[in-house]
Amino acid sequence: MDILLAITLVSLVTFAAAVTGRMLPYADHPATRLTVADIQARLAAEPPRTYAPVSRGR
Repeated sequence: MDILLAITLVSLVTFAAAVTGRMLPYADHPATRLTVADIQARLAAEPPRTYAPVSRGR
């Protein structure tokens, strides 16, 4: 019974540490929302790609 309690507590502490570690970097500045204009600007900045059809194995 003691070993189950110890394993459960260690798991909870590990989970809490992982969640806290992921949330800390985002606490300082909230994520900016990606807008359609942002996506269009990024696509316009990329060089054009040539069309290369995918073979269907024939």
